[in-house]
Amino acid sequence: MSAVISAIAISEVSSVSAQSLTAQDEIGQNVTSVSQLSDVRPTDWAFTALQSLVERYGCIAGYPDSTFRGSQATSRYEFAAGLNACLDKINEIISAGLADKVSQEDLATLQKLQEEFATELATLRGRVDALDAKTTKLDAQQFSTTTKLEGQVIISVSGGGSGTSELFSPSNVLTGNAGTTNTTVISRVRLNLNTSFTGEDLLITRLEAGNGGTNLSNSLDGGGDVLAGFAGFAGSSSLDYSDVGNAFSLGRLRYDFPIGEDIRASIGAAMSLNDHLDANSFANDESSDFAIGMFINNPLILPVNDGAGAVLDWNIGDSAFTLRAGYVAANANSATSDNGAPNGTINQGLFGDTYQGTVELEFAPKNSEEESPFVARLQYTRAAVNNLDYSIGGLNLEWALSKAIAIFGRYGFGNISNRGTDIATAIPSYINVGTAGDSINPQTWSAGLAFPDLFKEGAMGAIAVGQPFVESRVGNATQTNVELFYRIPISDNISITPDVQFIFNPNNNSSNSTITIGTLRTVFTF
Repeated sequence: MSAVISAIAISEVSSVSAQSLTAQDEIGQNVTSVSQLSDVRPTDWAFTALQSLVERYGCIAGYPDSTFRGSQATSRYEFAAGLNACLDKINEIISAGLADKVSQEDLATLQKLQEEFATELATLRGRVDALDAKTTKLDAQQFSTTTKLEGQVIISVSGGGSGTSELFSPSNVLTGNAGTTNTTVISRVRLNLNTSFTGEDLLITRLEAGNGGTNLSNSLDGGGDVLAGFAGFAGSSSLDYSDVGNAFSLGRLRYDFPIGEDIRASIGAAMSLNDHLDANSFANDESSDFAIGMFINNPLILPVNDGAGAVLDWNIGDSAFTLRAGYVAANANSATSDNGAPNGTINQGLFGDTYQGTVELEFAPKNSEEESPFVARLQYTRAAVNNLDYSIGGLNLEWALSKAIAIFGRYGFGNISNRGTDIATAIPSYINVGTAGDSINPQTWSAGLAFPDLFKEGAMGAIAVGQPFVESRVGNATQTNVELFYRIPISDNISITPDVQFIFNPNNNSSNSTITIGTLRTVFTF
């Protein structure tokens, strides 16, 4: 029975792969007997004895093909690992009440092998115990078994200027904003806590902060804060990661989950529709491609930045068509009206001003490589922003002509109404003097070329041109933006992107000289 007791004792030690424990393993440094350093050869009695046990009980699976490889010599530690596996196997048989299946001769052989390889078995036991202790410590100290931390840091240096000392508004009034500014440092930090409870759902909690940095593009006319989101000249032309305050705030709090096989839903107290709608493979991420709002998203389709809401994403019958619908209310946390809004009192709340509802139909056929080189998205938005009603249609296209070149673009058009009141009272700096009407019909467009893996795998160069606000009643010209960049991956976690912007006829006013802005953006991800 001593062999049975020994087998039970040894079975408490987790099996160790015979393949991974070679003579070169640092565990071998603990061996003090020179005789223990020799290999166990196929002609040795121990080798033959263990081979016999393996054949009878099938207890070795240390090699990928589950063979014992009886013609090859093995180190004493490989041998001990194999012996340990046989001890475990025979102990299972005995514990199952099948002791009669194990002969006394085999038990005696096991006893002798244990005595011969006692040092190696003890060392294995110590190593496994140490690994168990480390695992226990990691389990006790880990942040969460369901949550993964992701982070992103953007640090950029930006400078620029124009020949205009002070910018004119679209209605040809001096804005008080300088046409030249100092070189600045702009930063933003984001920390995402991504939690999954089932493996198919995702709870996103994002904290973000910055240094409040801005550049010359933030000096463009913002419509007296009446125009929000990407709409207007400031919203469409400024760096998307600029002007972020230095106190951490809740940037995202949403829960994504599947409904059946084809539908995915998102609900949240702090979410943004541009996480779900108006995507584009080449122009949609301020950390990896274009930096300004109008090339990241359609400035008319997304007039509301963030808020509480919901999104449904339905891939129709596993086809090339996907239908999305989203709603977000920026003031969903406000129980009372705001009497200090820039265009009169707004009622706020989950279903009050400011809100946006958008639907999008995507067509993305796949090729033989299960890729979608051509994607088209049709969009429609209804929104209420500071007592202005938006009714906007949009188109978003991308087409990868090859692995090395792609074209992309967006177009938006529609109506912005001041609900029966002259719209010049809402955005006086935008509307030309002498024109009247309660609404305007702006258009916006952008188009560009992208060059993935340009000169280096993972790099990308791109150029885009567009006009954020095309309306005959707004200014005496049309502002035109040009941006080009080249993203250089330094490592899997660091990239550097030189970026140049040109803004012609800023604020739709030909009296303003062309603005040139250069930015060097560094992004860290972890």
